[in-house]
Amino acid sequence: MFKSGFVAILGRPNVGKSTLLNALIGDKVSIISPIPQTTRHQIKGILNLKDVQVVFIDTPGMHYFNDELAQHLNTVAKSIIYGCDLILYVVDVTRNYGKEEERLMNIICNQDIKVIMVLNKVDKCEKFFNEYLSMWQKKIKGDKKKILLAYMPLSAKRGTNIDKLKEVLIGNIPEGPAYYDDKAVTDFPVKLRIADIIREKLFLALKEELPHAVAVSVEEINNKKNVIYIKANIYVRRKSQKMIVVGKKGELLKHIGTLSRKEIETIYEKKVFLDIWVTIMEDWQKRPRILKDLGYE
Repeated sequence: MFKSGFVAILGRPNVGKSTLLNALIGDKVSIISPIPQTTRHQIKGILNLKDVQVVFIDTPGMHYFNDELAQHLNTVAKSIIYGCDLILYVVDVTRNYGKEEERLMNIICNQDIKVIMVLNKVDKCEKFFNEYLSMWQKKIKGDKKKILLAYMPLSAKRGTNIDKLKEVLIGNIPEGPAYYDDKAVTDFPVKLRIADIIREKLFLALKEELPHAVAVSVEEINNKKNVIYIKANIYVRRKSQKMIVVGKKGELLKHIGTLSRKEIETIYEKKVFLDIWVTIMEDWQKRPRILKDLGYE
Protein backbone atom coordinates (compact mmCIF):
# COMPACT_ATOMS: atom_id res chain seq x y z
CA MET A 1 0.00 0.00 0.00
CA PHE A 2 1.49 3.32 -1.11
CA LYS A 3 0.47 6.58 0.60
CA SER A 4 0.80 10.09 -0.73
CA GLY A 5 -0.64 13.53 -0.10
CA PHE A 6 -0.23 17.30 -0.14
CA VAL A 7 0.39 19.26 3.06
CA ALA A 8 0.10 23.07 3.23
CA ILE A 9 2.34 24.94 5.67
CA LEU A 10 0.54 28.07 6.87
CA GLY A 11 1.41 30.75 9.39
CA ARG A 12 2.21 34.38 9.97
CA PRO A 13 5.43 35.87 8.56
CA ASN A 14 8.64 34.71 10.20
CA VAL A 15 7.19 31.90 12.34
CA GLY A 16 9.65 29.39 10.87
CA LYS A 17 7.70 27.80 8.00
CA SER A 18 10.65 27.59 5.62
CA THR A 19 12.94 26.28 8.36
CA LEU A 20 10.33 23.63 9.15
CA LEU A 21 10.05 22.61 5.49
CA ASN A 22 13.82 22.24 5.17
CA ALA A 23 13.96 20.22 8.40
CA LEU A 24 11.20 17.86 7.23
CA ILE A 25 12.83 17.32 3.84
CA GLY A 26 16.37 17.15 5.14
CA ASP A 27 17.51 19.50 2.39
CA LYS A 28 17.41 23.23 1.68
CA VAL A 29 14.51 23.93 -0.68
CA SER A 30 13.26 27.23 0.79
CA ILE A 31 15.29 30.31 1.68
CA ILE A 32 15.51 31.52 5.25
CA SER A 33 16.10 34.93 6.81
CA PRO A 34 14.77 36.86 9.81
CA ILE A 35 13.04 39.30 7.44
CA PRO A 36 9.26 38.97 6.79
CA GLN A 37 8.23 38.32 3.15
CA THR A 38 11.34 36.18 2.57
CA THR A 39 9.21 33.48 0.92
CA ARG A 40 7.38 34.98 -2.06
CA HIS A 41 6.49 31.80 -3.95
CA GLN A 42 4.69 28.54 -3.45
CA ILE A 43 7.58 26.17 -2.89
CA LYS A 44 7.02 22.41 -2.88
CA GLY A 45 9.31 20.20 -0.83
CA ILE A 46 9.03 16.45 -1.42
CA LEU A 47 9.61 13.91 1.35
CA ASN A 48 10.21 10.40 0.01
CA LEU A 49 10.09 7.51 2.47
CA LYS A 50 9.41 3.81 2.02
CA ASP A 51 5.90 3.53 0.50
CA VAL A 52 5.16 7.18 1.35
CA GLN A 53 5.49 10.49 -0.51
CA VAL A 54 4.51 13.72 1.23
CA VAL A 55 4.46 16.92 -0.81
CA PHE A 56 4.79 19.98 1.42
CA ILE A 57 3.78 23.40 0.11
CA ASP A 58 5.56 26.30 1.79
CA THR A 59 3.59 29.52 1.56
CA PRO A 60 4.30 33.22 1.99
CA GLY A 61 3.50 34.43 5.50
CA MET A 62 -0.06 35.73 5.63
CA HIS A 63 -0.24 39.40 6.56
CA TYR A 64 -2.35 42.49 5.97
CA PHE A 65 -0.26 45.24 4.40
CA ASN A 66 -1.70 47.50 1.70
CA ASP A 67 0.48 46.97 -1.34
CA GLU A 68 0.26 44.83 -4.47
CA LEU A 69 2.94 42.35 -3.40
CA ALA A 70 1.43 41.74 0.06
CA GLN A 71 -2.03 41.23 -1.49
CA HIS A 72 -0.53 38.76 -3.94
CA LEU A 73 1.21 36.84 -1.13
CA ASN A 74 -2.04 36.53 0.82
CA THR A 75 -3.93 35.33 -2.27
CA VAL A 76 -1.28 32.67 -2.90
CA ALA A 77 -1.34 31.47 0.70
CA LYS A 78 -5.14 31.14 0.76
CA SER A 79 -5.37 29.45 -2.62
CA ILE A 80 -3.01 26.58 -1.83
CA ILE A 81 -5.26 25.29 0.97
CA TYR A 82 -7.66 23.89 -1.62
CA GLY A 83 -6.69 20.43 -2.79
CA CYS A 84 -4.46 19.72 0.20
CA ASP A 85 -4.93 16.74 2.52
CA LEU A 86 -3.55 18.35 5.68
CA ILE A 87 -2.56 21.73 7.05
CA LEU A 88 0.50 22.36 9.19
CA TYR A 89 -0.47 25.51 11.05
CA VAL A 90 2.75 27.02 12.44
CA VAL A 91 2.86 29.53 15.30
CA ASP A 92 5.81 31.16 17.05
CA VAL A 93 5.39 30.67 20.80
CA THR A 94 7.92 33.44 21.53
CA ARG A 95 5.55 36.06 20.04
CA ASN A 96 2.12 37.04 21.24
CA TYR A 97 -0.79 36.57 18.85
CA GLY A 98 -2.69 39.48 17.33
CA LYS A 99 -5.38 40.31 14.77
CA GLU A 100 -3.43 38.63 11.96
CA GLU A 101 -3.31 35.39 13.94
CA GLU A 102 -7.03 35.52 14.67
CA ARG A 103 -7.83 36.09 10.99
CA LEU A 104 -5.58 33.22 9.99
CA MET A 105 -7.21 30.92 12.56
CA ASN A 106 -10.63 31.89 11.20
CA ILE A 107 -9.53 31.00 7.65
CA ILE A 108 -8.18 27.62 8.78
CA CYS A 109 -11.18 26.77 10.96
CA ASN A 110 -13.53 27.39 8.04
CA GLN A 111 -11.80 24.77 5.89
CA ASP A 112 -12.80 21.12 5.87
CA ILE A 113 -9.18 19.97 6.20
CA LYS A 114 -7.45 18.29 9.13
CA VAL A 115 -4.93 20.45 10.97
CA ILE A 116 -1.75 19.81 12.94
CA MET A 117 -0.87 22.83 15.07
CA VAL A 118 2.91 23.26 15.21
CA LEU A 119 4.07 25.30 18.21
CA ASN A 120 7.50 26.32 16.97
CA LYS A 121 10.61 27.80 18.65
CA VAL A 122 10.16 26.03 21.99
CA ASP A 123 13.98 25.97 22.20
CA LYS A 124 13.94 29.75 22.79
CA CYS A 125 11.07 30.01 25.26
CA GLU A 126 7.43 29.03 25.67
CA LYS A 127 6.16 32.43 26.81
CA PHE A 128 2.92 32.39 24.82
CA PHE A 129 2.52 28.62 24.51
CA ASN A 130 -0.67 28.40 26.60
CA GLU A 131 -2.15 31.54 25.02
CA TYR A 132 -2.05 29.92 21.57
CA LEU A 133 -3.65 26.74 22.87
CA SER A 134 -6.40 28.71 24.61
CA MET A 135 -7.10 30.87 21.57
CA TRP A 136 -7.31 27.82 19.28
CA GLN A 137 -9.68 26.01 21.64
CA LYS A 138 -12.01 29.00 21.62
CA LYS A 139 -12.06 28.97 17.82
CA ILE A 140 -12.91 25.27 17.49
CA LYS A 141 -15.20 24.98 20.53
CA GLY A 142 -18.08 22.66 19.71
CA ASP A 143 -16.59 21.79 16.34
CA LYS A 144 -18.09 18.45 15.29
CA LYS A 145 -15.64 18.04 12.42
CA LYS A 146 -12.75 17.78 14.91
CA ILE A 147 -10.32 19.30 12.46
CA LEU A 148 -7.42 19.32 14.92
CA LEU A 149 -5.34 16.14 14.75
CA ALA A 150 -2.57 17.10 17.17
CA TYR A 151 -0.60 19.80 18.95
CA MET A 152 3.11 19.47 18.19
CA PRO A 153 5.63 21.52 20.22
CA LEU A 154 8.94 21.57 18.36
CA SER A 155 12.01 23.47 17.29
CA ALA A 156 12.39 23.43 13.52
CA LYS A 157 15.81 25.05 13.82
CA ARG A 158 17.19 22.38 16.18
CA GLY A 159 15.18 19.48 14.77
CA THR A 160 13.37 18.79 18.05
CA ASN A 161 10.30 16.53 17.53
CA ILE A 162 10.63 16.60 13.73
CA ASP A 163 10.55 12.78 13.62
CA LYS A 164 7.41 12.72 15.79
CA LEU A 165 5.76 15.19 13.42
CA LYS A 166 6.64 12.94 10.47
CA GLU A 167 4.98 9.99 12.25
CA VAL A 168 1.74 11.94 12.72
CA LEU A 169 1.81 13.08 9.09
CA ILE A 170 2.41 9.58 7.72
CA GLY A 171 -0.40 8.22 9.86
CA ASN A 172 -2.85 10.68 8.34
CA ILE A 173 -1.81 10.69 4.68
CA PRO A 174 -4.27 8.83 2.39
CA GLU A 175 -3.48 6.06 -0.06
CA GLY A 176 -2.38 7.37 -3.41
CA PRO A 177 0.23 7.33 -6.19
CA ALA A 178 3.68 8.91 -6.21
CA TYR A 179 3.35 12.34 -7.81
CA TYR A 180 7.08 12.91 -8.26
CA ASP A 181 10.23 10.90 -8.87
CA ASP A 182 11.52 9.34 -5.65
CA LYS A 183 14.81 11.31 -6.01
CA ALA A 184 13.12 14.71 -6.29
CA VAL A 185 13.24 17.12 -3.34
CA THR A 186 11.41 20.03 -5.00
CA ASP A 187 9.59 21.00 -8.21
CA PHE A 188 10.66 24.63 -7.85
CA PRO A 189 11.99 25.87 -11.26
CA VAL A 190 15.76 26.18 -11.17
CA LYS A 191 15.69 29.85 -12.32
CA LEU A 192 13.46 30.82 -9.41
CA ARG A 193 15.50 28.69 -7.01
CA ILE A 194 18.70 30.49 -8.04
CA ALA A 195 16.96 33.89 -7.78
CA ASP A 196 15.81 32.98 -4.28
CA ILE A 197 19.35 32.01 -3.24
CA ILE A 198 20.64 35.41 -4.35
CA ARG A 199 17.73 37.17 -2.64
CA GLU A 200 18.40 35.30 0.61
CA LYS A 201 22.03 36.50 0.63
CA LEU A 202 20.78 40.03 -0.05
CA PHE A 203 18.32 39.85 2.85
CA LEU A 204 20.96 38.57 5.24
CA ALA A 205 23.45 41.24 4.18
CA LEU A 206 21.00 44.15 4.17
CA LYS A 207 19.01 43.04 7.23
CA GLU A 208 16.25 45.64 7.83
CA GLU A 209 17.70 48.27 5.47
CA LEU A 210 15.70 47.70 2.26
CA PRO A 211 14.82 44.02 1.70
CA HIS A 212 11.26 44.65 0.49
CA ALA A 213 12.54 47.08 -2.14
CA VAL A 214 14.57 44.40 -3.94
CA ALA A 215 13.72 41.60 -6.32
CA VAL A 216 15.91 39.17 -8.27
CA SER A 217 15.42 37.78 -11.75
CA VAL A 218 17.63 35.18 -13.47
CA GLU A 219 17.92 36.25 -17.11
CA GLU A 220 20.18 33.55 -18.52
CA ILE A 221 21.57 30.12 -17.66
CA ASN A 222 24.15 28.81 -20.12
CA ASN A 223 25.52 25.33 -19.45
CA LYS A 224 28.97 25.40 -21.01
CA LYS A 225 31.51 22.58 -21.07
CA ASN A 226 33.38 23.37 -17.85
CA VAL A 227 31.22 26.04 -16.23
CA ILE A 228 27.61 27.19 -15.77
CA TYR A 229 27.19 30.84 -16.80
CA ILE A 230 24.34 32.60 -14.98
CA LYS A 231 23.23 36.19 -15.50
CA ALA A 232 20.97 37.71 -12.84
CA ASN A 233 19.40 41.12 -12.24
CA ILE A 234 18.78 42.65 -8.83
CA TYR A 235 15.95 45.18 -9.14
CA VAL A 236 15.78 48.20 -6.84
CA ARG A 237 13.52 51.24 -6.91
CA ARG A 238 15.97 54.15 -6.55
CA LYS A 239 19.57 55.13 -7.28
CA SER A 240 20.31 55.41 -3.56
CA GLN A 241 19.15 51.80 -3.09
CA LYS A 242 21.42 50.67 -5.92
CA MET A 243 24.37 52.27 -4.14
CA ILE A 244 23.50 50.35 -0.95
CA VAL A 245 23.26 47.00 -2.77
CA VAL A 246 26.52 47.56 -4.66
CA GLY A 247 28.31 48.80 -1.55
CA LYS A 248 31.59 50.69 -1.21
CA LYS A 249 33.82 49.82 -4.19
CA GLY A 250 31.36 47.04 -5.06
CA GLU A 251 32.33 45.00 -2.00
CA LEU A 252 28.80 44.15 -0.84
CA LEU A 253 27.67 42.95 -4.27
CA LYS A 254 30.86 40.91 -4.57
CA HIS A 255 30.21 39.32 -1.16
CA ILE A 256 26.60 38.48 -2.10
CA GLY A 257 27.80 37.02 -5.40
CA THR A 258 30.43 34.84 -3.74
CA LEU A 259 28.01 33.38 -1.18
CA SER A 260 25.34 32.80 -3.84
CA ARG A 261 27.77 31.16 -6.27
CA LYS A 262 29.00 28.68 -3.65
CA GLU A 263 25.45 27.55 -2.89
CA ILE A 264 24.41 27.40 -6.55
CA GLU A 265 27.41 25.16 -7.25
CA THR A 266 25.96 22.60 -4.81
CA ILE A 267 22.88 22.38 -7.07
CA TYR A 268 24.82 21.84 -10.29
CA GLU A 269 27.86 20.08 -8.77
CA LYS A 270 29.88 22.11 -11.24
CA LYS A 271 31.76 25.42 -11.34
CA VAL A 272 29.48 28.45 -11.71
CA PHE A 273 30.23 31.91 -13.13
CA LEU A 274 27.63 34.26 -11.63
CA ASP A 275 27.17 37.61 -13.37
CA ILE A 276 24.98 39.90 -11.22
CA TRP A 277 23.72 43.32 -12.32
CA VAL A 278 21.78 45.91 -10.28
CA THR A 279 18.94 47.62 -12.19
CA ILE A 280 16.71 50.51 -11.12
CA MET A 281 12.99 49.87 -11.73
CA GLU A 282 10.66 52.28 -9.97
CA ASP A 283 7.62 50.83 -8.13
CA TRP A 284 8.16 47.27 -9.36
CA GLN A 285 6.04 46.01 -6.45
CA LYS A 286 2.97 47.81 -7.80
CA ARG A 287 3.16 46.53 -11.36
CA PRO A 288 1.33 43.22 -11.90
CA ARG A 289 3.18 42.60 -15.17
CA ILE A 290 6.56 43.05 -13.46
CA LEU A 291 5.52 40.76 -10.61
CA LYS A 292 4.61 38.12 -13.20
CA ASP A 293 7.94 38.52 -15.01
CA LEU A 294 9.77 38.06 -11.72
CA GLY A 295 7.95 34.79 -11.06
CA TYR A 296 5.43 36.04 -8.46
CA GLU A 297 2.51 34.39 -10.23
